[in-house]
Amino acid sequence: MSLTPMMQQYHDAKEKHPGTVLLFRMGDFYELFGDDAVAISKELQLTLTSRDKQLPMAGFPHHSLEPHLRKLIERGHRVAICEQMEDPAVAKGIVKREVVRVVTPGTLTEENLLDPKRANHLAAVLPGRDKVGLAWIDLSSGVFRARDITPEQIVEELIRLEVAECIWPSDHPAEILNPLRQPDSGMTLTFRPHWQFDEHTTIQALHKHFSINTLEGFGFDDKQICLKAAGALLLYLQDMLKSSVAH
Repeated sequence: MSLTPMMQQYHDAKEKHPGTVLLFRMGDFYELFGDDAVAISKELQLTLTSRDKQLPMAGFPHHSLEPHLRKLIERGHRVAICEQMEDPAVAKGIVKREVVRVVTPGTLTEENLLDPKRANHLAAVLPGRDKVGLAWIDLSSGVFRARDITPEQIVEELIRLEVAECIWPSDHPAEILNPLRQPDSGMTLTFRPHWQFDEHTTIQALHKHFSINTLEGFGFDDKQICLKAAGALLLYLQDMLKSSVAH
């Protein structure tokens, strides 16, 4: 089936952000299509219609974004927000659109979307032979910490930190986290490709971010496994926020 230019835009954005609910801005509305429309229309109690009598679609006014976003995040969804990047009135041809942010449980910064009674930590865990690397960030305050722990401490530490979202390498079994993968645990588990935890990639990301050549000045041995977790966390934030994380 041939796609209109606008629907090609939608499919391109969806392909680049797998595993997300894509909110696609069309004028004064955010629209959902296909499987997203079918599933999310039930969760948000939206009217389900169809485009060209074939493709399921549902939507809501742009000024209703916050309450709908809150519900989606509370249910553990990752949400990609695709905005119009130019004024339709002056655009030549199809309006340019881009995903400006991917919102996940651990990357919330809006005060009205955060629970004031609990922390909203985003964590990354990298299992090693004898030690486990743990890094965590409170995005709203910019606090960024890391430490090496034992495998037996993983669940206890994630509970203590009230982690909203945990990044985990996709090539490592995650059974140890099963107690935290229950619907009422309050933590979302996000798998990332193993290369995002690669030593060269992660340490280079930290060095660039802090404009340094070694992390010894921060009290770390450059070979500590927690630094790989910290670098993976930084790369994840850059991917999701699509903006500076200098703070």
